[in-house]
Amino acid sequence: MSKLKTVSFLAVGLLLSAAATLAQAAPNAALNAKFGVCFSCHGVDGHAILPTYPNLAGQNKDYLVQTLREFRDGTRPNAIMGAMAKPLSNSDIDQIAMYFADIKPGSK
Repeated sequence: MSKLKTVSFLAVGLLLSAAATLAQAAPNAALNAKFGVCFSCHGVDGHAILPTYPNLAGQNKDYLVQTLREFRDGTRPNAIMGAMAKPLSNSDIDQIAMYFADIKPGSK
């Protein structure tokens, strides 16, 4: 095999590898862009940064959905969480609830 073919195969391999890595990172970057405000208090790993904030790792998804919808709709009044949840759609709430529910509680 010529040097040019070898270099071409290596370049294609590197490009495919980089594309696969970017494809895996994209959902995390998108999630962080959309829900970074949640992570700033409750942690990316679902473990709160302060003891006064609840840990969300491993919480029941349905409970998280219900609670976030109540904060958003004002039926569970909380000045901080009401403001945070207000712009969330049902799909957003489902997505963030699933994210935190899928984390093992002791995985910090």
